[in-house]
Amino acid sequence: MANKRLVAVALALTLVGTCTSVVLAGNKDKKGSAGALELLIPVGSRIAGMGGAGGAIVNGNEAMFWNPAGLDASPASAEVTFSHLNWIFDTSVEWFAVSAKFGRIGSIGISGKIFDFGDIHETTEFETEGTGRVISPTFITLGLTYSRQMTDRIYFGLNAKLISESFLRMSSNGVAFDFGVQYISQAGLRMGLALNNLGPMMKYQGPDLQRTVQLPHTEAGAEPLDLRIEAQSYELPSNFEISLAYPLKLGAAQQVTGLFSYRNHNASSDEWQGGVEYAFNDMLFVRGGYGWAGEDQANYIFGFSAGAGLKYRLPGGTTFVIDYAYRDVKWTDGNQWLTLSVQF
Repeated sequence: MANKRLVAVALALTLVGTCTSVVLAGNKDKKGSAGALELLIPVGSRIAGMGGAGGAIVNGNEAMFWNPAGLDASPASAEVTFSHLNWIFDTSVEWFAVSAKFGRIGSIGISGKIFDFGDIHETTEFETEGTGRVISPTFITLGLTYSRQMTDRIYFGLNAKLISESFLRMSSNGVAFDFGVQYISQAGLRMGLALNNLGPMMKYQGPDLQRTVQLPHTEAGAEPLDLRIEAQSYELPSNFEISLAYPLKLGAAQQVTGLFSYRNHNASSDEWQGGVEYAFNDMLFVRGGYGWAGEDQANYIFGFSAGAGLKYRLPGGTTFVIDYAYRDVKWTDGNQWLTLSVQF
């Protein structure tokens, strides 16, 4: 047991040290320079309903997005989850996840996120009213997550993601990694640390970056030349998050949990989130939260969040969980999440 505690503490300290260096390396001049921003779109209704402040308490399949350490913290031995999100400007996100526990090995899960842009009518600099062609970009992220309880108070997890973006005859592919730790103190205070979306730069390639042009000032009848546009490489939207949560029992059947998180981004404004969850008999849940961006609040488009959940246990041990969340958004309809999980 002592060796396990030593390994767990070493992992936690390594992660904290790495995260601290990332925070100190932040650069305000890089705002808006990252790509693959679909990696930042929240999935799952429970944490979204609390303003995104649940990295310290998230467990089960939703942990694959928020903090992979929480996957093994689930009381279920296996779980299947489907989630739908109405994002912004008539776009949507579909997300699914499957996970299972394998004894002392830990928990392993797979997930997939599909960003649906809907149909886009093509326009060009020469045909500004449209070419008649309909474009459907494809953005898909697949994840493989591993999580393990290191001690009775520490969970560790990591997540590897394959990123695929395609648009017309151009595509960009990459990989990203998430690392997370959750710690439960003797007093019941919970802390989460997560470092998300670390990976090499990505770049678009494909036939649509090639053009056949007639160079100016050449003789009549000269052969046109094939030129290729070199696309610019872009960074992934990595971030570091510190989360705190404290559950307070209100008798035998009720519990209120307060949550707070700070998230540092490499290419956008830092965020703070606060949230609360009320649970009755571990069956009915009501949630709320709010996020803000400090000095950049005037440009921050997200507002308050709210949500609710219902957990229903069947006699055989199977549990159905349905969660809903809403988040206010400036200039467009609010975000809405609907998530269904089956736990075994």
